[in-house]
Amino acid sequence: MLLRICLIVAIIGGLAAGVLSFTHVQDIIIKTRADRDQYHAQYDSEHKTRMTAEANLKKTKADLDSTKKELATTKGQLDEANAKVADLDKKNAELTATLEKTTADRDTAQQELEQWHLIPGGLKPPQITGMIEELAKAKQARDTYIAENKVLNDKVVELNDRWKKYFGDSAPVILPAGLKGKVMAVDPKFDFVVLNIGKDQGVLERGEMMVNREGRLLGKIRIFSVQKDRCIANILPDWKRGEIMEGDEVID
Repeated sequence: MLLRICLIVAIIGGLAAGVLSFTHVQDIIIKTRADRDQYHAQYDSEHKTRMTAEANLKKTKADLDSTKKELATTKGQLDEANAKVADLDKKNAELTATLEKTTADRDTAQQELEQWHLIPGGLKPPQITGMIEELAKAKQARDTYIAENKVLNDKVVELNDRWKKYFGDSAPVILPAGLKGKVMAVDPKFDFVVLNIGKDQGVLERGEMMVNREGRLLGKIRIFSVQKDRCIANILPDWKRGEIMEGDEVID
């Protein structure tokens, strides 16, 4: 009997322990499920937040790319506008200069037209233009005549000098007043010098000039041969006062 009681007590104790264990396990399961549901809810919330952030980031990036394109387009349009403004400024300056020149030409033409009206005799511009052309032709003919006459005169002078050179002439040769020159070369053996003056300066054959250095008289020369821009002269022995050197001055 006692054994039965003990067995019953053991069974009841086991059932009580099982009930307690089951209750504890059930509480753990319930808590675990609650934690799982909370984790899933938190995960879903974070996932949704991350997806929203990624969507916002993509949109922001797309907006940034669009803004960059618009900025590049705007900059290109601005550069084009600046180029057009510069071109317009240049054209405006050219047109202003043209207008000023045209205005000046118009004023000059008006002044010239007023002068035409002041000419006596009622001459018309075409008549005066013809007279100007005739005057230009006459001036050209005169200049040609003067040039030819100078050539002939030079030839006459040359022939006269040559005649006097070979046949003699006691009349002195008059050189241009104030004629000056420099000794370019000296030949001490044959006593002649080369001067840097000639026909262009009015030098004549048989003309005589003095040679000096720093105001000191060195001698006298007589011109023997004349070229365009130089001449050759003999040193007169009776007038020699010192050695003539290159660079010495000669005066009439």
